[in-house]
Amino acid sequence: MSELFKLRAARHLKKMMKYMQYVFNDHFVIVCVFLLGGLGFYYSELLKSLPENFVWGRPLILIIWLMALLIGQLATLTQDADKVFILPKEAEMPSYFKRAFRHSFLLPAVAIVLISGMTMPLLVVSTGEEFSSFFVYLITLLLLKAAQLSWQEYDLYQISVNESRLWQGIWLVASAGTLAIGMYVNPLIGLGISVVVLAVFMVYLKQKKQQVSLDWEKMIKKENNRMHRIYRFIHLFTDVPEITGSIKRRKLFDPVLNQIKKESKNTYLYLYARSFLRGSEYSGLFLRLLGVAGLILFFSKDFVLSLGVALVFIYLLGFQLIPIYAQFDYMVMTHLYPTPVKQKKQAVSYLLNVLLIIAAVVFGVIALFVLPNLQEALIVMAAMAAEIFVFTRFYVPQRLKKMEE
Repeated sequence: MSELFKLRAARHLKKMMKYMQYVFNDHFVIVCVFLLGGLGFYYSELLKSLPENFVWGRPLILIIWLMALLIGQLATLTQDADKVFILPKEAEMPSYFKRAFRHSFLLPAVAIVLISGMTMPLLVVSTGEEFSSFFVYLITLLLLKAAQLSWQEYDLYQISVNESRLWQGIWLVASAGTLAIGMYVNPLIGLGISVVVLAVFMVYLKQKKQQVSLDWEKMIKKENNRMHRIYRFIHLFTDVPEITGSIKRRKLFDPVLNQIKKESKNTYLYLYARSFLRGSEYSGLFLRLLGVAGLILFFSKDFVLSLGVALVFIYLLGFQLIPIYAQFDYMVMTHLYPTPVKQKKQAVSYLLNVLLIIAAVVFGVIALFVLPNLQEALIVMAAMAAEIFVFTRFYVPQRLKKMEE
């Protein structure tokens, strides 16, 4: 069974790497570098402005670290057919879960290292603590994450919902208490408690697992839900066969579609607009990115950060909507339309221009209310207008040309 998980993990990694090359493309990496650089600069300036013994430093870090512990779930990589073909091998599943535990621990461990490393300066500034205690906190967090994975493995067995919630609550309270004791009393005491917590979860739950059987239906459902969340994230950047969009009538948008004249030159414009308004694939993507950017801008009162976020998300919105160009390529009838390819490209450029202008208006209104200086808000709006012009007039045609090659 250990070799079976090793084989599945290799196949899973190969599949994810194929998708990651679309997620972390050259443009997205460049955008991330600039965004992280801007956030890092803003964070460093914020630390300099904090007073000594900042009261809210510890509670804020405690919340961030608890959220970091929630990153990642136990990846069993089980499939629907396993409840039939692997069921006779249930007695050998512990070796399978050992591999799954090590596989599932890697990504959360990396995330915990990065998040704890980024928040450690805030803890030092707030409490005057030494940087050397970082490694004590890091080991504490990793041990608590291991305890959570142990509970998630136990949750795959035939236990009641109440018992599952009980152990989840015990882990959450124990983790919060351990981190609080480490920050408010002594990091080494917190580390010692985390060792006890992990021992309890691993030893005691191991004994309880011997008294119950695996719940194959629940295990497979949890794995399918986990993969669905991963595919939904990847779907923000590229098409994923495992994710299918839904179509809704949405009569509310009929007046918008009726504004497009039923003429031959508007064939593709009508198709793309109808697909965007009535489908959930691209409209959902647009609204999610618009909401995330709006929240960031609403809580940002710094001109440089607001300008960077606005420009980055205008680019991301446009870039993620470009694949709508191939939305109807699979339909035979569209290839029979007596319309030139040039019209198809113009329709996409026009639709992107309208959608980006809508996003720019939303961002501009938020900037007007949030930024203390009217001139700064106007600069943000002017920069977005210039970016939309360059993006739709120059970048989009070149991108569409490459898509046809």
